[in-house]
Amino acid sequence: MKSRIVISAVAFLLILASGAGLAQELQKAPPPKYQRPEENFGYIPPPVSLEHIKPAGNIFGAAASSWDWRTSGGVTPVKNQNPYGTCWSFATLGCLESQVLLSEAFTADYSELNIQACNLTSYHDCNAGGNAWISVNYLAQLGTVQESCDPYPGGCPTPTCINPTCDFYKQVREWRVIPNDVTSIKNAIQNYGPVYTGIYASFPGFGSYDGSTCLSYSGTESPNHAVLIVGWDDSMCGGNGAWIVKNSWGTGWGDNGYFYIEYGSAQIGTDTSIITGYTDYDPTETIYYYDEWGWWQSVGYGDGDDWGLIELTHNSSSEYLKKVSFWAVNNPTSYTINVYDDFSGGSPSNLLAGPISGSVSEAGYYTVDLASPLLLINGDPVYIEVEFNTGSYTYPVPYDSQGSMETNKCFISNNGSSYSALDNGNYAYGDVGIRGVIGPLGDTGDCSKEGTPDLGSGFPSGTQSAVKGEQWCYTIYPANSGASADTFCLEVFDTRGWDISADPALEVCRELSPGSNWAQEICVVPPCSASPGELDTVYAVMAYCDTDGICSPDCGGNDTTMVILSAAEAESNIFINQADRYYVEVGQAFASVPFGLCNQNPCAPDADYSYEITSPGYSSGGCFIPSVNETGDEYGVSGGECRTVYATVNANNACLGDTADLQIIAWVDSKYDTCHQIVEIIEPRPVPVFDNTVLTVLVLGLI
Repeated sequence: MKSRIVISAVAFLLILASGAGLAQELQKAPPPKYQRPEENFGYIPPPVSLEHIKPAGNIFGAAASSWDWRTSGGVTPVKNQNPYGTCWSFATLGCLESQVLLSEAFTADYSELNIQACNLTSYHDCNAGGNAWISVNYLAQLGTVQESCDPYPGGCPTPTCINPTCDFYKQVREWRVIPNDVTSIKNAIQNYGPVYTGIYASFPGFGSYDGSTCLSYSGTESPNHAVLIVGWDDSMCGGNGAWIVKNSWGTGWGDNGYFYIEYGSAQIGTDTSIITGYTDYDPTETIYYYDEWGWWQSVGYGDGDDWGLIELTHNSSSEYLKKVSFWAVNNPTSYTINVYDDFSGGSPSNLLAGPISGSVSEAGYYTVDLASPLLLINGDPVYIEVEFNTGSYTYPVPYDSQGSMETNKCFISNNGSSYSALDNGNYAYGDVGIRGVIGPLGDTGDCSKEGTPDLGSGFPSGTQSAVKGEQWCYTIYPANSGASADTFCLEVFDTRGWDISADPALEVCRELSPGSNWAQEICVVPPCSASPGELDTVYAVMAYCDTDGICSPDCGGNDTTMVILSAAEAESNIFINQADRYYVEVGQAFASVPFGLCNQNPCAPDADYSYEITSPGYSSGGCFIPSVNETGDEYGVSGGECRTVYATVNANNACLGDTADLQIIAWVDSKYDTCHQIVEIIEPRPVPVFDNTVLTVLVLGLI
């Protein structure tokens, strides 16, 4: 009996320790692994450790054996950071400029100096260094400005921030941290675009690299430089594979500013990340936040499932809470967003919006739209709550430990029902990384997002061959995988400006019941001017329609599919053009029946066609049409051009209504076309008494 009591007591203590009775202790995440090396080109390690960011499996399928965004219009020109340590801002904006180029077919040039001089952290010295955490946070809070407005290097090494002299253009809404794993990085590049990464750039031969070799270095020194990986080739470096990397040391270095380095060399792949979502800067919107420095640390109670909450007080009228942004500190992270009207330190109450639940596959920065914008009352606070579930990673709540700290504005909870201030109101750790995007509704209708856009059966994977001048067509099936009916639309665009057509029409709102879809054919025609092998990335975006029935990708929550098309040289494509029935007058001994020999593809080279026209003729009741057997050649028929050839029919002994069947076959190389032409014998057409010839003779006679 005594032993049973001891076992029960132990079990009871375990239950209490698990959080059922005793509160778990709040703990901070461990510090980052890397330290800043003595020689540095501008990169400093991020403020958080990424040791827990592990490959999540091949979620995109097998990557291609080689990839190069330079050949498919996905990289902007190489720039030069010399002589300052600003690589981090160059690599970040190189990433964003690639996203703009891929999404809008527009070559942007944004100001690196503006990020250096105006970010809200203390790193304003052009040689102080930085990382993607600093630059992305700045671009999420404010945005890009044009290089022409704030040119580099300006006042470096101690530049002056000239905001708000320059207009903002693009604002980051989504950013993903990619595991330091070859497959994960390949998939991110192929499916999203070029990626920011760290590298140790002080090994022998790097500074004098001329682009003619594949670099390799096995040292383990900490990264000291930030660059942009734009592709890879598994066959490089003696078959060990290499990254294709854009540097920021000008086009006179390396291979016109690029280098090739073996997978895993020189710490490349460290702190890899990519901007995957942005929006045009909207001056009518305001981002409310307390985490001035962004994700600088994270904290948790030990079970990987904790809540963060911030108070948001709005001080203007007729505006709405439209979106919630937050930092995800692990891959994957599941979240649930709620907005409450009341909170007094225990559990928030009076739910205004939510729950909105989802999951992200990578750590990073994300922005989620509310199902409907929430009208805010001037001076009346609302409380944005996010439950973060990071699984085995036990520090799920992001916070800013460096910026100015609030008091009783930022809270944390282990169970969502009892909160404590994470800021100066209690723990004094910092401000929670949750933000609210507020603005007017604008001219368009509200975003109604009851269903879920789904392009699961999207474009085919891998590079597809598309013949110049010919349609490459594919049918996708936009579907509603949500639980409620909703209206959706489809937008299609590409990076090269090739001709795109669709059936049915694009950007038309269609209502889909849960589980239903529509068949959407999309056709793309590479122009004749495209070089063989030139790549074009085609995107299809399934978006919500707003309540005014307008296709509104800006509502967010879209689903996207993409395909890479490779321009293929056009070949001669013969086509015979003819009338359905040709008429010959009775009694004609040499009637010419025309056929058009067409080189159908306008991009095809000149072709030499051979042809044969045959007919068994016609014989019945004394009526007779002789057989036909004619051959010939047409040389140099240009693409898109037709040549007319003729068969001679003798209707001298034919009778009215007789018919003959002519068959023509034309060929070039292994391609051919054939068709039948019915010739019908008709009465002679009457000649006008006063045709042009007769009138001319009469006039001359009178003269």
